[in-house]
Amino acid sequence: MNDILAQVATKIESNKNAGNAILYECVGTIMSIEDNGGLRVLAINILGRFLSNRDNNIRYVALNMLMKAITVDAQAVQRHRATILECVKDSDASIRKKALDLVYLLVNESNVKPLTKELIESLEASDQEFKGVLTAKICSLVEKFSPEKIWYIDQMLKVLSEAGNFVKDEVWHALIVVISNASDLHGYSVRALYRAFQTSTEQETLVRVAVWCIGEYGDMLVNNVGMLDIEEPITVTESDAVDALEVSIKRLNADLTTKAMALIALLKLSSRFPSCSERIKDIILQNKRSFVLELQQRSIEFNCILQKHQNIRSALVERMPVLDEATFSGRRAGSLPTSVSTSTGTARNLPNGIAKPAAAPVADLLDLSSDDAPAPSSSGGDFLQDLLGVDLSPASAP
Repeated sequence: MNDILAQVATKIESNKNAGNAILYECVGTIMSIEDNGGLRVLAINILGRFLSNRDNNIRYVALNMLMKAITVDAQAVQRHRATILECVKDSDASIRKKALDLVYLLVNESNVKPLTKELIESLEASDQEFKGVLTAKICSLVEKFSPEKIWYIDQMLKVLSEAGNFVKDEVWHALIVVISNASDLHGYSVRALYRAFQTSTEQETLVRVAVWCIGEYGDMLVNNVGMLDIEEPITVTESDAVDALEVSIKRLNADLTTKAMALIALLKLSSRFPSCSERIKDIILQNKRSFVLELQQRSIEFNCILQKHQNIRSALVERMPVLDEATFSGRRAGSLPTSVSTSTGTARNLPNGIAKPAAAPVADLLDLSSDDAPAPSSSGGDFLQDLLGVDLSPASAP
């Protein structure tokens, strides 16, 4: 059988559809039987030739079969990586999507850097419809196979700069967690984000991460703390850092989350940049009459801190403690529960994860389930009777 399949695979001409149909069936047969490795490589090479065909249908079925072949002989499929990557840039949406799924399966620890570089280059040239799918795949690969934190930060910055509006919340949250844990890269991260912010202010998630880092590590940005050999020198004054936060608030397309984060960052810098304290106060006060209650409240409360509570301000605006990377990853993956089960078998969402026994319905209604809630009356009354001071026991018989 191997001899027959080898003969068919090598002698059939592929310049006509009938020949391609026979070759396709031949490849399918080779993949489904226990044959020798050489014949399998021959079959995958045929699929590689299919990828160079001008017919969209032939390219699509080749990609589809390579998805199955990768589980049998991943190394042989890897040889056609360059051709598969070209298909990611194809004008046909179905072929782009299928090729991207195949590339995703090809990535491992040894090839993640070159493949990610190729995909990011494809991201720059892709249309708006495909950017969302491609961005999600790149972020997933970078998180899964990142060899080092500095490479992870660099790749995520490229994605945020090019397609930040397509990045989901949990992705930029994860980036902040990684930066928080990389204490030796705080200065590098804030400088890299400041540079990216100067050229990509329309990418919302990039602006948010930049605002957070400037608020936390603005002093490192100004003083060039932790400068690495691979960095180019940069001069940023305290006023420049405040300018960046002011721009992030006043952008026409800035949303509520970004503005709120920028106000917090300004409050933090007011303690670290005494020379800009009055200017920061003015920027915060501009939101005092905002129609958005969240911004109005922050503006009034932060202004109160700046004017009346100078003695506790520095303690209030200390750097965030290092965020627990393992806990964040566990919650994101769904392995850590957000609720606990009570003794009655009902799950109750508790922010601090401490289980308390389920209280009576009336106690729930009146919020009397705290540890120091009064005990039920021994005379048969309930919480409501104790609270209102009335006797709710049945009336005695005449």
